[in-house]
Amino acid sequence: HSEYTPRGWMKTEKELLIFEQHLYLRQPGYGTSYITGKYLLENAMADYARIKEVNGNTFRIKDFLDELNSIGNIPISLGHWEMTGLDQFKGDQSN
Repeated sequence: HSEYTPRGWMKTEKELLIFEQHLYLRQPGYGTSYITGKYLLENAMADYARIKEVNGNTFRIKDFLDELNSIGNIPISLGHWEMTGLDQFKGDQSN
């Protein structure tokens, strides 16, 4: 029920509820794409941080986001590779 959503995120407006339900029902995979993207972004950040720390540098999330934004609007898997040299789909490689 909408009363139990964190910090009142879900409004109790019937029209909004119907719109949201129809949106997710018409586009299977729409909701799970958010979860997949979150996983890929967190994985890229973890590898980036690990490489920074192995090389004796401090990881700062601002640096990660600045570098990711400077690469441009490309799939996160390519951004991950561009920033780390690691192909996340082939397993761990040496730099």
